[in-house]
Amino acid sequence: MTDVNDYITGKILIDIKLALRYLKFVKIPIIGSLIGKILLDKVKIFEPKLIDLETVSKLIQEAKKCAAGERVCRAIHKNSEYTESVFLDELADGMIKAGKAWDITKEEALNNLKKYLNNPFILSKVSGKYMEICPSSPGECVYWNMERYRLKCLYRTR
Repeated sequence: MTDVNDYITGKILIDIKLALRYLKFVKIPIIGSLIGKILLDKVKIFEPKLIDLETVSKLIQEAKKCAAGERVCRAIHKNSEYTESVFLDELADGMIKAGKAWDITKEEALNNLKKYLNNPFILSKVSGKYMEICPSSPGECVYWNMERYRLKCLYRTR
């Protein structure tokens, strides 16, 4: 299971880079289906789902702590669009301590995400709990790239 420490140490970036590299092999007969299954199994633990602003607001209001920071995938794609994720609870604490995010109020967290209404919001589990709200950049996001290769991994609530 991916946990808060994987985000703090940057291990998550290594995993994302590998997943993006492996996606190139998905279209190869036999090997591709095996790689696709492995990738889906690895992503399944995040239980990523597309959420709307109403759900974002509810999650933020229920959180004990909020932090904002550059979305994780942007560290891999330096020239991509800049967006800031909101991290909740233990992930917020860990990202702040690691210097990868800053403490914000619940109101600031919601206002932060409202700046990115044109980006699809993805909610991901970390340490078995939904704690990352990302205004994703579909061109670079590992989840969106998997979807493009017909590896359905994003749960849609609508």
